[in-house]
Amino acid sequence: MSTRTIIEINHDHLTLSTAADLVSLLGHLGLSTITGQLNQSNGNPVDWGHIRILAQRHHSESLTLKVES
Repeated sequence: MSTRTIIEINHDHLTLSTAADLVSLLGHLGLSTITGQLNQSNGNPVDWGHIRILAQRHHSESLTLKVES
């Protein structure tokens, strides 16, 4: 299944720990773990260590992100 995952990395917290979180996340992207967590959060972002998963969708679906400060 071709899925797109949108993530956010806060550069203020970019460390070796963040790199380890990213490697861990990459190992789980193809699994239902992340999809399940996103479903449980009712569409809200999910934090994976220092990385925030904003959304995950099938490649044929459209997604619009709005950034607010």
